[in-house]
Amino acid sequence: MYYRNAQSALVVYDITKPTSLVKARHWVAELQRQANPGIVIALVGNKLDLSSITENSSTTGETPNPSSETETDAEGDAPAAEETGADADPRKVSTKEGREYAEEEGLLFFETSAKSGHNVQE
Repeated sequence: MYYRNAQSALVVYDITKPTSLVKARHWVAELQRQANPGIVIALVGNKLDLSSITENSSTTGETPNPSSETETDAEGDAPAAEETGADADPRKVSTKEGREYAEEEGLLFFETSAKSGHNVQE
């Protein structure tokens, strides 16, 4: 990652893969240790288009946590929707979890869909 003299950074994770948020936390810590002290960091949850949660609930933080009984694969991720049934919500990282972490670390927080363009501006 190149961040010398960066004024801002986007750290993006996949809302369908909890391990991606773990990795994002490491990148945030790296930026906080090594980048300019005044850097503005935004935490961005991507793939919102895959979530069956409505847009309003995804912005209010009312998203339910995934079941603790869900089986995980070798990387600690829950199986994809195809493996658990078409009706299962592939979201595995709640809006609340992402937002709370961002608030704890003083980060901006957004959820987006690169596919649909939700919360993405040209």
